[in-house]
Amino acid sequence: MIRLLFRLIGLVFALAGFVALVIDGTRSIAGSRLIYTVVGETWRTLHPDSLLAFQALLERRQLGWLWDPGVLTLLVLPTALVGLVLGALFLMIGRRREPQIGVIGRR
Repeated sequence: MIRLLFRLIGLVFALAGFVALVIDGTRSIAGSRLIYTVVGETWRTLHPDSLLAFQALLERRQLGWLWDPGVLTLLVLPTALVGLVLGALFLMIGRRREPQIGVIGRR
């Protein structure tokens, strides 16, 4: 059941990354230069209040050090890259193990 959940989350992230890649690709072709959307801009577009709430939550929990180098670094990465990488990671976590035919296990 958990593997199914990881695969579903992975597919959603991969789909979101692919959609962002198509949008950025279309903008790049139309603008005749490389244009990509960063995660922070995407987050602000989808739900602007939650970004500020997340920063306030980290500062309330005395994790302000995590906001400045960590989260701010992630917010400037391309949305398509982050979506595709997270999708691949979740899909790898949720994959089924291949049967080990002919391998003698240790006891």
